[in-house]
Amino acid sequence: MAIALALVVVGVLRFVTDTLHELDPNYWRPLAGTPLRYLVRAPSDGSWAGDLNAQFFKLLSIPTGLCLVWLGHRFGSGTLEQKAKDFADPVIRAVWIASFLAGFTLIELEKQHDLLGMGTVLVAGERPWLNHVSHLVSAAAAWFLTGFLKFEPLKQAEIDLERELDELAPR
Repeated sequence: MAIALALVVVGVLRFVTDTLHELDPNYWRPLAGTPLRYLVRAPSDGSWAGDLNAQFFKLLSIPTGLCLVWLGHRFGSGTLEQKAKDFADPVIRAVWIASFLAGFTLIELEKQHDLLGMGTVLVAGERPWLNHVSHLVSAAAAWFLTGFLKFEPLKQAEIDLERELDELAPR
C-alpha cells in the first residue's frame, strides 16, 4: 500500500505542476538551482536529471493511475476476496491500462499538434515521439505492477469483518 500511496502523491503533485505550467510556464523559476526543480514540470536544464524530469516522468503515469484505481477499489465496498478477484481479472486491468494510455496519448497529441486548442506545450528537452514510447513502457510497467498490489487486511478490524462476512455468505 505504501508504494501505491507514494505513486499517487507523486502523480497528484505532478498533475498540479503540469496545470501550473499551462497557466504560467515560468512558475518553476523560484526553484531553479534547487533539487526541487526536478520534481515539478520544467524545461530540461541539459543535465541528466533535467532530461529525466522533462521526458521520462511519464514512465510513472500509468502505474500511478492504476495505483489510484487500486486505492479506490481497496477502500471501496465489497469483500477483499471479491476486490482481489476483480482487480486480478486481466480484462479489467487491460481496460484500465488502455483507458489511461488513450488519455495520455490524447494529451501528447494535443501538445504536438494543438488539436483541441488547449494550449498545452512541450517543454525544452521533451521529444514527442519519445513521449509515446514512454507511455507504452509505462503501460507495460503498470501491467506488472498490478501483480504486486494485494488486497490484504490492514488491521484486526478488517480481518474480523472479513470473517463475519464469510460466516454470512451462503454455503
